[in-house]
Amino acid sequence: MGVFNIFLEPLFWIIMGLLYALIGYSATVWANDLGLKMNLWKWVLTIIWFVFLSLIVAGGFTLIGENEAKAGIYFLGSGIVLSVILGVILWRILKPVKK
Repeated sequence: MGVFNIFLEPLFWIIMGLLYALIGYSATVWANDLGLKMNLWKWVLTIIWFVFLSLIVAGGFTLIGENEAKAGIYFLGSGIVLSVILGVILWRILKPVKK
């Protein structure tokens, strides 16, 4: 890749940092718009779930990039399924109770 790697790799990480900052900032706006009553332990659970999802995506695509496509697809598939299940459980914990 040579010269392209010098410019594209830092650009990728700058974009990823901006996206994570935007997600972090907009999480409070999202919670307020949905009427969620968030406290410290709910935020901690949400952050843990988001980090888990990020590590699954990063790990799966790293495996694919290292020419271990089959392992990467299995890792992504099983991890995403687990992340969706945990996300539904988290949503059931976070959602406001209707009276």
